[in-house]
Amino acid sequence: MLFIVGVVALLAIRATAQSCTCRCTVDDCLQVLAGTLPFASQATVSDCRSFLWTRSTVAATTITETIAPTTVTATSGTVPTGSITATDIPAYAAACSNAAAYSSACECAGITAGGTTYIHVESSTTTIVVPAATPDVSCGSAGLEVAIYNNPFTTFTTPNYPEFIPEYFKSVAPYDSDKTNALGIRSAEMNNPHGFTPATADRYVLNYRGFFYSPNTTTYTFRLSDADDYAGFWTGPKAYTGWTRANRDGESMYRAPANPPVVSSIQVDLAAGEYIPIRIIFGNRGGAGKYTFEVFDSAGFSYVEYGVASPYLVSYSCIDPNEAPPHADPFGAES
Repeated sequence: MLFIVGVVALLAIRATAQSCTCRCTVDDCLQVLAGTLPFASQATVSDCRSFLWTRSTVAATTITETIAPTTVTATSGTVPTGSITATDIPAYAAACSNAAAYSSACECAGITAGGTTYIHVESSTTTIVVPAATPDVSCGSAGLEVAIYNNPFTTFTTPNYPEFIPEYFKSVAPYDSDKTNALGIRSAEMNNPHGFTPATADRYVLNYRGFFYSPNTTTYTFRLSDADDYAGFWTGPKAYTGWTRANRDGESMYRAPANPPVVSSIQVDLAAGEYIPIRIIFGNRGGAGKYTFEVFDSAGFSYVEYGVASPYLVSYSCIDPNEAPPHADPFGAES
């Protein structure tokens, strides 16, 4: 008896406040929704609104932010098509025989139809690394490592200098080492290549190792030419370890003036931001010495050329050492 009086009083108040024009039937359905308190519970109000109101899904705002120097963060959500209306009656309102009965009881409990519930979808965050135009060298990685050795291979048999064995220098300690981001030798550099003072002015070997950084997704040409007496180059994993004359990507040797110089080149497809291992061995056995090494793309843009310091030559990656790690073995103890 006390419950019925409470419900009647509640409905009288709500009829004025909410302007409910529905016919209220005091039955088990309404009893479940009204409960024993003066006002319906928040859970009941939420369920009724979910049932009676239109739900409009609002997509999370897409945010694109560039964080110096290379990180882009995008936040987005999946948006259902159109607005949707709930049709499920909550399990605790099983006393409501159908949707009409549940709707009527909700309105009698003071929750009117016609509102809109705005639902913000869950968003996901994706981090995209946008490759920089040049590699980060803030950790001191600019330039290839280079070492200088005496050249014991002084005999030269034409036409290919078969006496020269590049892998010999894996286990021979150099007498000096440094870094350089400029490749190529001409007569002007013969006596002080990359700042070295050769033990013998015109008889030495240079061993370069490191990585080429790809600023663009494109096809690159690596070209070696005009060597006197020998130059060979390697790219990819074998440039890092396991390099021999037999598996070189290209080589160039001395030719008499009447013969055209030997030119070797390969093409490599690289993605923007990718590092590729690279190694060059140059050897001179006496007299004049030279070689030219270049990297350019199909559009003709040069990334490495004689006489120009290249920002794309590094000894390792500052951002991701796992992708382009420093050489673990020192010169003279390579494999």
